[in-house]
Amino acid sequence: MAELVHARNAAVAAQTALRNRLAAASSSLLKRELQIQLRFGAAHVKRLEQAICVLTAGSAELARRFEILTSIPGIGPIAAAGLIGLMPELGTLSAKQVAALAGVAPMNWDSGQMRGRRTIKGGRPTVRRLIYMAALSAAVRGANPDLKALYQQLRGRGKASKVAIVAVMRKLLILANTLIAQNRPWSPTAA
Repeated sequence: MAELVHARNAAVAAQTALRNRLAAASSSLLKRELQIQLRFGAAHVKRLEQAICVLTAGSAELARRFEILTSIPGIGPIAAAGLIGLMPELGTLSAKQVAALAGVAPMNWDSGQMRGRRTIKGGRPTVRRLIYMAALSAAVRGANPDLKALYQQLRGRGKASKVAIVAVMRKLLILANTLIAQNRPWSPTAA
């Protein structure tokens, strides 16, 4: 699964590079060639996504994890497949461990008398990128009302937007970890 997720990510990055080259191209021959490559690349991405779906459907455990993750508003099929493939430990770790593993746990830079701001670092950058996009969908675009409320509360308290998004990322990842550990899908909180 991890191999397919990495291959899909690389294919999508190649598609982006081709689109950028196409936008900058002035030669009609080059434009046609780039458009052909874009069509082949899109078909390649589609085949990789189908392979991920087949692999997920072929295993009851993977299918259940996929079902749980996609039940969380904000986590789509691509993010769910990425979390399954790139964080197989999901559901077996504590909240602090899963946040540190993904690189969304605040780390201090303290030394002696110096006290600095907390920052995120380390962890798995590919997972962090996946969960970042899911957090944007959940909080900023409003797919998940609970996480949107958390984001707005933090912004209302004067936190920078990046700080608020990282808090949502951490909360989303911990939620995914908890639901997989409990083997149950997401359900909205009572208002």
